Amino acid sequence: MTVFVDSNILIYSNIEEYPEYRIASKKLEEILKKNKIFLNSIIVSEVFHKLFRIVNLKKARDRTLDIISMEDVIYLPIEKETVKKAIDISFKHKIRINDAVIAQHVLDSKAEGILTDNVKDFKKISGLYVISLR
Repeated sequence: MTVFVDSNILIYSNIEEYPEYRIASKKLEEILKKNKIFLNSIIVSEVFHKLFRIVNLKKARDRTLDIISMEDVIYLPIEKETVKKAIDISFKHKIRINDAVIAQHVLDSKAEGILTDNVKDFKKISGLYVISLR
């Protein structure tokens, strides 16, 4: 089984000062015991961007590279057709394009679902299984 892990989970699990750190770290460990996780360029760029704003550039780079280098992480490129469908999702459900691309990528890749703390937006997409952090 494979699931996507949203950027918020990866960010929370990298910043011990965040109130969500423990729950995100624990949930991520549980997922990794049974599953491989998928990431894409949107998720990686969001993680790097946010970490850069919280920690310094070197730590952001190192932590992001550590994430994508994990044994149980599979990086999937995003196809043009996925982006086209995501634009329609973004328009229809009035959600950010990044979230729409991630959601459509989950669907197109036939992943089991997405682990996220952004249930509000992802729940709008039909057929998408959302694994809530909380």
